[in-house]
Amino acid sequence: MLLSYLFYILLGFLPSLIWLLFYFRKDAHPEPKKQILRIFAWGMLIAPLAVIIELFLFWLTVPAAGFADIFAMFDKFNDGWRATLTLVFFAPLVEEYLKYKIVRTEIVKNSHFDEPLDLMLYLIIGALGFAAVENLIIVLKTPLMPIGQAFGTISFRFLGATFLHALSSGIVGYFMAKSFLETKKRFPLLIQGLGIAVILHGGYNYLITLTASAPETTFLIAILILSMAFFVSYKFRQLKKHLSVCKL
Repeated sequence: MLLSYLFYILLGFLPSLIWLLFYFRKDAHPEPKKQILRIFAWGMLIAPLAVIIELFLFWLTVPAAGFADIFAMFDKFNDGWRATLTLVFFAPLVEEYLKYKIVRTEIVKNSHFDEPLDLMLYLIIGALGFAAVENLIIVLKTPLMPIGQAFGTISFRFLGATFLHALSSGIVGYFMAKSFLETKKRFPLLIQGLGIAVILHGGYNYLITLTASAPETTFLIAILILSMAFFVSYKFRQLKKHLSVCKL
């Protein structure tokens, strides 16, 4: 039984680790491994906080209910507009802000922050830590899902939710980096980046609540993810041209 749980834990981490290696290899000036692990760990730590905040916001829409009722309604997604509001607006807003806040607090004042690209990379790293916890929550449900189902779920999340977290944070990271290059527009750029990330993240969450097997839904999800991936990849290459030291 212990070996089974260890295997499922590794399976839960796998999507984040693969994407982490993918983006790490793109950095011409690799960041310190200790710092990478630190931000990844912070991303994992804020995941439970995000769940608590989201459940609280959900509770505000049904204040007469107890927390046991809240968990039941949210888990089964059978409470109509309240669950939709939480998944499409509350969850993306809370999660994107917390991921941004990690980098804002832990990196901006750090001596290793010396080029705009760092912000984009660290936002992605924190997001992958966050996504790893989400994956663990899903695959470690009791009783454990069959191994075939677990592989299918993780494969879908590798190309879906995990990648979505990395891309949405990458978008925030780009606008955050741009705000350090255009200091007079810093606040509007930050709001723009967070706003775009929240809208796209919310759009993805809405699409996955529809019939997942419907061809049109799968097509729309694929278009959304591919469009975000193209934007992040393009902006990633743009930021590589700005290697000057960032000034606060």
